[in-house]
Amino acid sequence: MVKKGKYRLFSYFIEEYLIYYKSLKKKNKIIAFAIFEYLNFESVEPILNDFLRKRVIHYFSIQIDTDEKSEKILLLNFEDYKKENIIKSFNIVKQFLTEIDNPIKFLKENILEKIFLAVFFQDINSSTSISKVSEAITISTEKKLKIFNFYNIDLELIEQRNSFINNFLNLINNFDRRGFIIFNFQIDFHEDIKIFAYFVDICENNKNNSNIENKVNSFFHCNLINRQNIKIQEIFNYFWRLGVTDTFFFLNDFCNLFFLKKNSYSLVLLDINNQIEENLVKYQIEYIRLSNNLLFIEHNYLFLILENLDSEYINRILKDRHPKYFIYILILNNLGYKKLLEMETIKFLENIMIIHPEEIQKLNYQEFKRS
Repeated sequence: MVKKGKYRLFSYFIEEYLIYYKSLKKKNKIIAFAIFEYLNFESVEPILNDFLRKRVIHYFSIQIDTDEKSEKILLLNFEDYKKENIIKSFNIVKQFLTEIDNPIKFLKENILEKIFLAVFFQDINSSTSISKVSEAITISTEKKLKIFNFYNIDLELIEQRNSFINNFLNLINNFDRRGFIIFNFQIDFHEDIKIFAYFVDICENNKNNSNIENKVNSFFHCNLINRQNIKIQEIFNYFWRLGVTDTFFFLNDFCNLFFLKKNSYSLVLLDINNQIEENLVKYQIEYIRLSNNLLFIEHNYLFLILENLDSEYINRILKDRHPKYFIYILILNNLGYKKLLEMETIKFLENIMIIHPEEIQKLNYQEFKRS
């Protein structure tokens, strides 16, 4: 089995709410993990950051399964030379987290093990083997083979941060792929919280094992993800939900990845967006929300919705996306609609439809299926 330093990767044991690793040498640290489900990261983040700064926890990580994107899983790491100190630290953290307004649920025993193993196999045993083929890591048992490809996520290149996670998950699902996004949170010597972010693409039994890097980057128009060449002895970084590269970002610069901006929608825009999305679902039309104002539909259409005319924003969208996609533009303000019709940069362009604010109710959604 693969070892991480003086620890054997699959040699853990479980007691109630904690998974333990004991060093192969007697006087080295014990490493332990706890996992909980949460409803709102904004409510647990200040508590976890405080425990990071006090060194009660060593790090914590968000784990997002592309198949179960509604489930919110967070892993805590504890390290100490004495097991009783780890238990004490865990109980302190558990008490604080279970008293917040948005309750959390710590996993225990069989459920804890199931979620802990979810990023690999749920039937790890003595026959499990790890090997490397090209840049991918393969893990196999007697019955299954899984291929793991690792991609660093460059958070600096994300334009619409408050909707990025959902959009990325939808995109991966549209590509008929499955994997995990991991966000790992650590503290540096200056007491700043830093984030390591990566995506793991998992293929079973060589099914659909094509590189998705170009597809994702083409969609986002930048080198958002970069494939990482992971050594076998570094696989513990993934299993323990650490980063897979040395590249990190500061949480203070990327809070809106995890915290939705308040009042980002007006009631009018919210209502129209809800109506459009309900109809897309009703007619079984695939879509991804790129931002509060932009939908990507059936891989061929962009639907831009603005309350008031923003010519600079519209021109930027046209420059990046036209004529590759057919573009619908809806301005909810009647005066803005009239000014849009007069814009020189739009007058003579093909593959653009400008919708009058009173005509949105008559939109034929079946048109999106005819491409």
